[in-house]
Amino acid sequence: MPTFKPLLNLITVAALTSLAACNTVQGVKQDVHVVKDKAIEVKDVVVDKAILVKDKAVEGGKAAGQAVGSGLEKAGEAVKGATN
Repeated sequence: MPTFKPLLNLITVAALTSLAACNTVQGVKQDVHVVKDKAIEVKDVVVDKAILVKDKAVEGGKAAGQAVGSGLEKAGEAVKGATN
């Protein structure tokens, strides 16, 4: 399972770097917009990864369901063969 800690570190570094570099109210406002935009980009990446993980889980669930169904079918055939 992927970890999101590096993404959070990226946001923190971007925020601290931008705030340390400015010394005016206008600079702070601009830096806040930059950090917000970066946070949105990171959020989009996280959402995309979450969708991929969900899709993989669904695929795995389907495969497991098919395997169980196949196993039950074979067991039923074995029981039917044993009783005939």
